[in-house]
Amino acid sequence: VGESGVVAYSTDAISWTATTMPASIDWSSVTHGDGKFSAVASHSTTGAYSTDAITWTETTMPSSVQWQSVTYGGGTFAAVAYYSTIAAYSTDAIAWTQTAMPASVNWQSVTYGNGKFVAVAYYDTTAAVSTDGITWTEGTMPSSVTWQSVTYGGGKFVAVAPGKIATTTDGITWTASTLATSGYWQSVTYGGGKFVVVASQSTAAAVSTDGITW
Repeated sequence: VGESGVVAYSTDAISWTATTMPASIDWSSVTHGDGKFSAVASHSTTGAYSTDAITWTETTMPSSVQWQSVTYGGGTFAAVAYYSTIAAYSTDAIAWTQTAMPASVNWQSVTYGNGKFVAVAYYDTTAAVSTDGITWTEGTMPSSVTWQSVTYGGGKFVAVAPGKIATTTDGITWTASTLATSGYWQSVTYGGGKFVVVASQSTAAAVSTDGITW
C-alpha cells in the first residue's frame, strides 16, 4: 500500500498488479492474519480490509491520527500511531477499539512474536510491549535514534535504525549489536532462519542468523 490510494498485489512477489483502495489517502501499513489483509492510513479514520488483497472494503478507525503500523498475532490486529498515545486493536480487522500506549512518542513500527506485540518509536528510547494488544507496558531501547522497523524471529525481536541494530527477547530490555556495514537501515524482516535488513537510498543490505552478528 502507498500514497494516494495506491495498492498492488502479487502471487509470486515478482509480477505485481495494481488495484484500488476504498479511499485516495496515504496508506501507511498493511498486514495479514486470520484470512484478512488489514491496512491503516495516515491522518484518517479510514481503514480497510480484504480477503484477497484485490477487493478492499472501507472500515473505521477509532481516531484520526497518523496511523503508522499495523500487525497481527494471537487472534488480534494491533495498530500504533505517530506522536500519540493512541493505539487500536481489532479481532476481525473490521471493528476497531481505541486503547492507550504508555507514552506519547512517535510510534513507528509494531510486530508480533512469542505471544507479544512489540512496538518501537522514532527518535526515542521508548519501546512498548503487550500480550493482548490492549494493555501496553513501557520498555527501553539502547539509544534515542530513528528506529524504523521491528520484527520477530528465532526467539528474539530485532529493531533497526540508521547505523543501529537492537535485540531483545522480552521487548522490555534491549541490547545494541553491531553491523558489518553501514547504511540508513529502513526495514527488517525474518524468514528461512535469517534476519534481513535493507537500507534507504542505498544498495546496502545485511543478513544475520541471530540478529546479533551481521
